[in-house]
Amino acid sequence: MGEGVGRALLDRGGDCYTIKWFPSMAIEYDIRDGRLLWIRNPYSGVVSYVVDMRGKSFAFTLGKRRAGIEPGPPPHSEAIARAIADCPFCPGNEGLTPAELVRVQPGEVSEWHAEGTHRHQWVIRALKNLFPRIPAELTDGQNESYIVIEDPRHFAEPPRSLDDLMWTGALSEEQFHSLIATDVKVMRLALANASVRSVVIRKNQGAESGASQPHLHHQVIGSPGILPALEAEARVIATNPDLWPELIGLADRLGLILEQGDGVVTFQSPIGTFPRSYDIVVPAFRGLLTELQPVTMHAFARALHRMLHVLGPLPLDYEIHQGADLPLHAHLNARLFPYSNVAGTLNLPGTIIDGAAAIRHALERI
Repeated sequence: MGEGVGRALLDRGGDCYTIKWFPSMAIEYDIRDGRLLWIRNPYSGVVSYVVDMRGKSFAFTLGKRRAGIEPGPPPHSEAIARAIADCPFCPGNEGLTPAELVRVQPGEVSEWHAEGTHRHQWVIRALKNLFPRIPAELTDGQNESYIVIEDPRHFAEPPRSLDDLMWTGALSEEQFHSLIATDVKVMRLALANASVRSVVIRKNQGAESGASQPHLHHQVIGSPGILPALEAEARVIATNPDLWPELIGLADRLGLILEQGDGVVTFQSPIGTFPRSYDIVVPAFRGLLTELQPVTMHAFARALHRMLHVLGPLPLDYEIHQGADLPLHAHLNARLFPYSNVAGTLNLPGTIIDGAAAIRHALERI
């Protein structure tokens, strides 16, 4: 398989890790002349080939999106008011949603400084999803799908168009930490149901990523069984317990590490579902967010928020995977760029190393 097959084990030293290489077959890939040619996703079997796509035209697939962001006159106040009035997640419309389960008040987030704060009685709300992701009959007759509304603002301030929506990376670091703390409270509600065996936190940002509501929010979903993606990861890790250290070591070797510290590593993933995928992982912790020490939870939330801030308002999704057999981690996918999965193969741009360097520089400037 070329010069590049190897296993990297991580030795913790303070806030960083020392990379040590050992022969391995946990991840299949090929590196020649220092360049990654292909790599196989150990969970799905999909092979990603690294190719030069700089001359490839995406005019057709990106045409509508480009047209949609052409500058124009700001929307009329009537149009803004109508969009807010029609949104079930906006302040004043609380009666359009199921009963509230958790509320974070403005005074609980010291960095909260949105205009018109006096009009808002909340910063974050959590409630049951009106449309369960998993039928309630499978979780002892209880709906264990939840919505966390991340902010009262519908639009960025001031909106340049009706598509200029508020986005998660624009929240303060403290508010995002409060979001994760709210997720923990919601998880405890779900896990109080003895039929719930696993929980996933899922965020979709933008219509292209499958978001069903324009107002920024995410989901917490309790499942009666181990969710398939978590089951696949746990099954592979049971056979290859050093898979995550090896993947982090490979990312380090390829120049794809974006940040590391306080027990958290962020890197651009060469085995992601999309060409631009990123992983935020706590290698030394296996378990649920509900069991995580506050200092590490804050570090994990901070690392995820920093990536969301750098990626900006573009379409994206992330999932937080957790369980007794898994290192706590988030898979973050940027959806702005077209991609095509053909016969179990995916193309990674040959500029993946340059892209990682640009994100590193952006993170350093925050």
